[in-house]
Amino acid sequence: MQSLMAPHLDAAAAWFADEAATIATAQSSPARGPAMAERRAHAGQMSPLHTRDEDETYRVVSGEITFFVGDDVVEAREGDVVVAAAGVERTLRAESDDARWIVLTRVSSFERFLDFGRAVARPLADGRTEWPSASELAAVSAIAAANGIELLGPPGTLPGHF
Repeated sequence: MQSLMAPHLDAAAAWFADEAATIATAQSSPARGPAMAERRAHAGQMSPLHTRDEDETYRVVSGEITFFVGDDVVEAREGDVVVAAAGVERTLRAESDDARWIVLTRVSSFERFLDFGRAVARPLADGRTEWPSASELAAVSAIAAANGIELLGPPGTLPGHF
């Protein structure tokens, strides 16, 4: 990802849910600054069901990914672009072991965005249909709120099913 970044960007690598991510943002961004995250995951891995108060644009770099955005189910491959409008429920599922994609969005707090990714980094146990505990959900939700993210359900929950 270094080759994609201009010198005025900061970048950090971290885990986000069960996805690896490299995230870049402007060093001196305004209250809401642009952020770009390159993520990768193995087949079957999903992000938590959530909404954002910002639009997000996803571009598939490699592999296959199914995006669940509101009522839409989009099967995307390398080069495809998917847009999730602000306020719309969203999640995604990697369909191949080499799934990589870029997310372009805006964040208020780059550090809290990284903290949120770290907080949801531990995959849920197989067969779980809820967060491990109410207090853990409350803590992660508080971190997410700093960037306008509302968690609606754990990985595996689809829009309209929470």
